[in-house]
Formats: sequence, structure tokens, C-alpha cells
Amino acid sequence: MDLLTSSSVPLRSPFRAAISDSHPSRCLLLPLRRTPPDAISSFAVPTASRRHRHRARTRSLHAAAARRTHRRSDPANDRLRRVVRLGELDEGLRLLEAMPGRGEVPDIIPCTSLIRGFCRLGRTRSAARVLDLLESSGAAPDVITYNVMIAGYCKSGEPSAALRLLRRMTVPPDVVTYNTIFQSLCERSRLKKALELLDSMLQRGCAPDVFTYTILIEAACKESGVGQAMKLLDEMRAKGCTPDVVTYNVLINGICKEGRLEEAIEFLNGMASYGCNPNVISHNIILRSMCSTGRWMDAEKLLADMVHKGCSPSVVTFNILINFLCRKGLLARAIDMLEKMPEHGCTPNSLSYNPVLHGFCKEKKMERAVEYLDKMVSRGCYPDIVTYNTLLTALCKDGKVEVALEMLWQLGGKGCSPVLITYNTVIDGLSKVGNTWKAMELLKEMMQKGLHPDVITYSSLVAGLSREGRINEAINIFQDLQKMGIRPNANIYNSIILGLCKAQQTVRAIDFFAYMVSNGCMPTESTYTILIEGLAYEGMTTEALELLGELCSRGVVKKNNSMENVVARI
Repeated sequence: MDLLTSSSVPLRSPFRAAISDSHPSRCLLLPLRRTPPDAISSFAVPTASRRHRHRARTRSLHAAAARRTHRRSDPANDRLRRVVRLGELDEGLRLLEAMPGRGEVPDIIPCTSLIRGFCRLGRTRSAARVLDLLESSGAAPDVITYNVMIAGYCKSGEPSAALRLLRRMTVPPDVVTYNTIFQSLCERSRLKKALELLDSMLQRGCAPDVFTYTILIEAACKESGVGQAMKLLDEMRAKGCTPDVVTYNVLINGICKEGRLEEAIEFLNGMASYGCNPNVISHNIILRSMCSTGRWMDAEKLLADMVHKGCSPSVVTFNILINFLCRKGLLARAIDMLEKMPEHGCTPNSLSYNPVLHGFCKEKKMERAVEYLDKMVSRGCYPDIVTYNTLLTALCKDGKVEVALEMLWQLGGKGCSPVLITYNTVIDGLSKVGNTWKAMELLKEMMQKGLHPDVITYSSLVAGLSREGRINEAINIFQDLQKMGIRPNANIYNSIILGLCKAQQTVRAIDFFAYMVSNGCMPTESTYTILIEGLAYEGMTTEALELLGELCSRGVVKKNNSMENVVARI
């Protein structure tokens, strides 16, 4: 089947969208005109020009309604407008509830604002009460009022309430009404219900637009596969609605996710001949898929091809390639790509530099990493917390814990607040070099800053204390951990068992092992190895060898001659 055949006249849509490159796992939609194509996006929002026209339409409709209903000064509505404008929503609702008893008809404009205000706070019941009062008062809510209420229901995760309101609307719903509900249903993986609603929409004579079908096609790719999405594409064209680049990007992404890269490339190459030129996002989807399948040379060729065709690459384009090249250890090529970015009008950001820094750290080239950190700052790109976490991890692994600690203390002055993983990294580094006293001080500091230690934090501290022979302190932390409701993992149990065995308290270690099992924590091979060596250190070599043989026969511990030799030597 020709995926791109199209011969229809496009309908004007109140919305446009595009797939976000920032989240390859999800097909999100971006505004094409207002937001740069590669910016992190919400699912779909109106473009600036569409929004302007939509707001103008809202104002004109409400102004017309106001002129029809309220030609003279109206004290009650004037007061209602004033309290709503001040954000006094509950007072506005009280005023509205009192109006029917005095024979006053509320103005739909402040009532719509009141509904919107309640919906923004998640108070859909209060918003629905406003709509009920408006309907029963003799005022005629228009489609915009209903759309605001429906959007509130959808945002609060109540699509069923939105559908009920749709069925009882006193005015015909428009395409915005339906698109709002389509989006909510599809976000909740209710494609079947969305397709039923599409049939109802068509029966009521409301024409779907490109945004309608793009939402449904994206949902079909996720739930049913590209085959179902292609059927919707055919239906879209048959209804006289021409797919745009966003629709095609959704399909390209769906095809790539199904592992059909060659078809996706063919799809991309055929777009221009059907009146729709691929944009940078179209190419980025293919680039990401090429890299994920190891075809980085093809990805570089595609980059050259898109430049040749006049499609300017974005920062995200280069970041996709740099990230992949660094993961593959091709640092020289990644750096070359990074340095070429300005030639294409792209300024590298922290996401461009971070993989390179990580690559240097992985290869233990800390001097080069620091060199690129300085270069990054000199070019006006300030490191983020990911940058610093990468460097801190490498410094701690390299044993340069004091340097890491100094860097941690300087973060605040660089406008970068440490997070839990930042502290965990340095606490672990300090614990491993035998400086658990400093690690404990760092624990207090992070807690004073409002960060809550987790099982990884305590695992590092317990291991450090056990290595230093401070087993009773390690057990105290273990007990504190349980009081806080944090469940110890196998590493924590193993550290305490090791500390007890080193202190020649193997019997106590065995008791602790029994406690570990009774608490539902599965022992690891290391647990048994520690106990076997502990028995041997206390002179119970025969028992140690018997236990080793039994565990090997059960497949709990791998058969290892070196282990037997260790026990025998002890």
C-alpha cells in the first residue's frame, strides 16, 4: 500500500502539533510555529496565531452575548465580574446562587471565567455547579462555556464526565469540543471509545480537522499498531482532510518503534513528492532509530543529506549523534560533531557536553574531562547537576574524594543545587576511603537541606562502618533504618554479616543471616561466601567446606576451586 497517497484539500485547524524529540518513548505533539521544533513540549497546544484567532472569537462571541442580554447597567453582574476578576471564586459562586431568587440573569462571560478558575484548581464540582446555575437561570451558555467545562473535566482525569456533558450540551459542539475529549481519551489508552466518538461526531455533522486525526493516529500507533493508523490516514484523506508534517511524523515514529526502519526511511523520502516536506523532527526520529540499531554511519549520512536538502539540523539532531557516539566509545568522532555545531548555527548545550564528559570519565581521562568542563563554561554553557554528578562519580571512583568533596561544596555558588544522587555519590566515596566520620557529617548536611536519605545512602554508610570495624554503629544505623520504614536491601545485610565475621562473631552473623531470611530479603551468593569465610576464620574449616559443598550441589554458590583453596589455607 502506498503510505503517502494524498489528493485532498486541507481544512484549517485550530491546533497544530509535532512530535517532541526530547522524549523518544512517547509521541508527543508540539506547536509548530510558537515553539522551536525540538523544545520539550506538552501533548498539544494551539499555535500563537490560532490562539489569537480563538481568543478573538471568544471575545466577540461573549461580547455579542453580552450585548444581547445586558444592554443597560447591571449591578449584580457588575459585582460578579469584579469578584471573579479579583479571583474570589467562592464569593462569585455565592453571588451567582443568589441571582435567580432575585430574578437576575447572570452574564455568561464572568460565569465562564468562574468555571475556568474552578477547573484550574481541580474543583470541577464547583465549576459544574456554576454551569448548572447558568443553564437554569435563562442565560444561554455558548459552545465556549461548554468547552471550558469539558477541558476542566479532561484535565482532572474525568473524561466520562466530559462525555456526559457533551451529550447534554444545549448548543452544537465544535471541533475543539471533540478534540479536547479525543486527547483525554487517547492519553488514557481508550482508543476504542475515541473511535466511537469520531463516528458520533461525523453523524452530528461536525467535520474533524488535521489535529483530530493526528491524535487518533498517534493513539493507534501506540495501541493497535501502524496498520490501524494507516486506515485512519486513508479515512482522513477520504474526508477531505490533508495530513500535515505532524501527522507524518507521528507515523514515522510509529513505524520506527515497530522496528521497520527501512520502511520509515522510504516514508521519509517519499513525503516531498506528495506535497509535504519533512522537517528537522522527521529526520531526528529516523536518526534516533538508526543510532539505536547501531547504524551510526547511516545516521551521519542522513545528517549530510538533510543539510544538502536545506533542512537545517537542530541542537537535538547533534545531541542524538553525540550521545550515541560517546556510548560506543567513539569520543573523537563525538568531539568532532560537537565542534561542528556552530557551523550549522547550533550552540551546544549541557546535553551536548555531558556525554563527552562522561566518555572521558569512563576512560579515566579526568584531565580531559576537566578541560572540556572549562571549555564548556568559557563558551557560555553552564554545567547542570548531571554534569557535576558525572564528574563527582568519576572523581570518587578514582579515589580523589577530597577533590569531589570540594566540588560538592562549591555547587551552591555555581547556581547548581545538589540532589540526593549528588550526596549519595560523595557519601559512598568517603565511606570507601575510610572516612565515614565525614560521610556522617554530609548525611546531616543533606538532611538539613531537606533531602531525605534513601536505602542507597544508608547502604554506603553501613558498608563503610563495617569495613572500619565499627560494627555496633553499623547495626545502630540498621535499626534506625527499620524505624524509618526503609527496608534494608541485601547489600546492607551483607555488610553487617561481613563486619560480624571480621570481628570473629560468626555465630552472631549466622543469627543475623536467619533474621535476613525471616524478613523476606533473599541472600545472594556473596552472603554465603562471607559466611563460609567467616566459619573458616574462626577455625571451623570442616564446617566451612561442608557448607560450601552443600551450597555448590544446590547451585546456590558456583563451583570454585579458588574458594576451596581459600578455606583450606585459612
